[in-house]
Amino acid sequence: MDTHQVTGGIKNTAGAIEEGFGRLTGDRSVEASGAARKVAGQIEGAYGDAIDATRATVEHSPLLALGITAVAGFVLGALVTGMSTRKG
Repeated sequence: MDTHQVTGGIKNTAGAIEEGFGRLTGDRSVEASGAARKVAGQIEGAYGDAIDATRATVEHSPLLALGITAVAGFVLGALVTGMSTRKG
């Protein structure tokens, strides 16, 4: 488990509590702040999931990971080169 998954879960829970408190007291700004914190926690948790999946792929299929990296590097290089030669 990645630390981003744990931190994301904590932020998600804290945001849900804050959002509920804002809804209970009728304070829209607290409710919105909680909703934003909850979404930030979900995003950070998803980032942690992606890191875990990447680590697992590299551990179990290093050649596949190398191939994906090579293709991503080629595409990125083509994009950067295409952007720098474009006439504006």
